[in-house]
Amino acid sequence: MDRPPFACTDEEAARLLSFSRTVTLSPRQSLWRVGDAPAALVQVCAGLLRARITAAEGREYIKEFYWEGDEFLDFHHLLSGAPARYHVEALEPCTLRLFPLASLTADPLWPRWYRHLLEVQLRIKEEKELLLLTAGPEARYRHFLSHFPALDARLPDHQVAAYLGITPISLSRIRRRLRTVNQG
Repeated sequence: MDRPPFACTDEEAARLLSFSRTVTLSPRQSLWRVGDAPAALVQVCAGLLRARITAAEGREYIKEFYWEGDEFLDFHHLLSGAPARYHVEALEPCTLRLFPLASLTADPLWPRWYRHLLEVQLRIKEEKELLLLTAGPEARYRHFLSHFPALDARLPDHQVAAYLGITPISLSRIRRRLRTVNQG
């Protein structure tokens, strides 16, 4: 990705890119952990990452996946200064562009980029929240397949299940049921 995803001039894009640095991560390598102070906006140039939360009883939940073209930051940390509440790690080899928030927030283009990020995140969060509150496990999986078809093949079953808020056994049953329906 060679420019921000909102309209700006080549000169403005070059200035924003001058703040960034490129980082590569190997699979299982952390971008940040719970308790860290993640002070960068992240652009995913290549690869796949997950943001995960481990509940007190040890069950893992996946907050989000990030892949090529995605941009993200820890909004909670940015707004409150509180440490990260979730862990972000690479699932595949990743190339990331990190933009230090201290540099970005001083730039005149930051309000436009920030608004874009907020709009994208709000849309994603609203959709996922509604899905988790109103749809059953099979409907959630169908939604996942229709909205993220390439991810299903890139992720192990237990991670898809953790994202959907179901068990791997439930996911396996749903897939078996869908195969039977599609074959019949």
